[in-house]
Amino acid sequence: MQKASPATTPASPSPPARRAGSLSLRLAVFAAAGSALALLLAGILFVSLFRDSVQRNFDARLIAIHKALVGTVVASGDTPAETEIALGEPRFSLPQSGWYWQIRAMESGETVTASPSLFGDRLAVGDLPDASGRPRVLTFTGPGGRDLRAVERQITRADGTRLAVLVAGDARAVFRDISRFATIVVVTLGLFGVLLAVGTAWLVRFGLRPLRDMRAALQAVRNGERTSLGGAWPDEIAPLAEDLDALIASNREIVERGRRHVGNLAHALKTPLAVLKNEAAMEDGPLAERVKGQVGLMQGQISHHLDRARIAAQTNVIGALTPVAPVAEALARVMQKVHGAGRDLLITTECPPDLTFRGEKQDLEEMIGNLLDNACKWAKGRVSLTVQAATGPQTRRARLVIADDGPGLSQEERRQVLARGARLDETKPGSGLGLSIVEELARIYGGALTLERSPWGGLAAVLDLPVTGRGG
Repeated sequence: MQKASPATTPASPSPPARRAGSLSLRLAVFAAAGSALALLLAGILFVSLFRDSVQRNFDARLIAIHKALVGTVVASGDTPAETEIALGEPRFSLPQSGWYWQIRAMESGETVTASPSLFGDRLAVGDLPDASGRPRVLTFTGPGGRDLRAVERQITRADGTRLAVLVAGDARAVFRDISRFATIVVVTLGLFGVLLAVGTAWLVRFGLRPLRDMRAALQAVRNGERTSLGGAWPDEIAPLAEDLDALIASNREIVERGRRHVGNLAHALKTPLAVLKNEAAMEDGPLAERVKGQVGLMQGQISHHLDRARIAAQTNVIGALTPVAPVAEALARVMQKVHGAGRDLLITTECPPDLTFRGEKQDLEEMIGNLLDNACKWAKGRVSLTVQAATGPQTRRARLVIADDGPGLSQEERRQVLARGARLDETKPGSGLGLSIVEELARIYGGALTLERSPWGGLAAVLDLPVTGRGG
């Protein structure tokens, strides 16, 4: 049996690009954070402006009542009694109404007179206003635990008497208005935020749709459904689409040029080697035998390295796809004719109909053909080709198992036959390079070749390859 591994280890593929997260999610998060911050600042600003407006209006009303009270006190010859002051506000006459006025003597701080609504009580203001005559605004707790807002100033009567005149109103109405407005603002901005989030999500999705379309177009190119991106793209990504199309076209051109050079080199070398081999065959002696052996070895090495150059070029072709089932069935029929003549040999295949190999048809034929040929040489009467689909970490994979009922190999022998050109039995024809090409092809396509024990005691060659399709 001949088995071989590649002469050199191919360059390891570049590591996959590290993903930095979803661009849509990033835009949505930034937009949502910005919108939330803007709505929060707007809500704080609206509530603050409304609170200032309500307090100014309330203070303006207190100041107007305060001026009326001061006018009455100044106009009277003496400090008027509480029943003599009418300010046009009935709540000053209702007990514990929350609306009060109070006059204190500046010298003693004692209350001279107060509104009937205090019902004999007094407002615990504390300190007295200064002599500037400017009204001051106070907030304190009044009778019944109510929050009061008051305006107080010092006045001087014609007789030189200095008095502290205070007018207070129930501040709960102010707080209720501010709280009600804040609730309305929160609900309104919250609903607006929800609508803004929905609009942002739609805008992000609509705005990034060309990128999703480009991704789908690239996938179609990779799957062989189209040869270029084409189409009309927005101005921002149109240059990128043009560069990608140019790169795809350049890749195809380089591959085709490489194939032509490989073919030319193969023809240029095969003819001189064939002449040497024929000349050596016409002579007898050890020298002629040595020349024939070395020429055969050179032909095998040239074929091996030319195949390496060819497959390295072919795997760079974007969009190359090959159905697996037709290739497997056709090769099984060919091997049945080649190896089944004069032997009781049964070759069976089992493959899902929709699996597609991500690569060139010629490469798939070479891999399966070498493994089938090897199995048929050593099988006693049975060879099977089974293809199973599985999902890998980043792409779909196919597991091709070619098993025979031959003598098989031990673990040590499996290791030995994977040495390049190694052959455990020189009676079987071959150059020892077949499995080298298979292993190299599989590795270049991102797959692998391993040797295991078959269910019938023979050898099972397991080929792992990238595919598309559901696999049945």
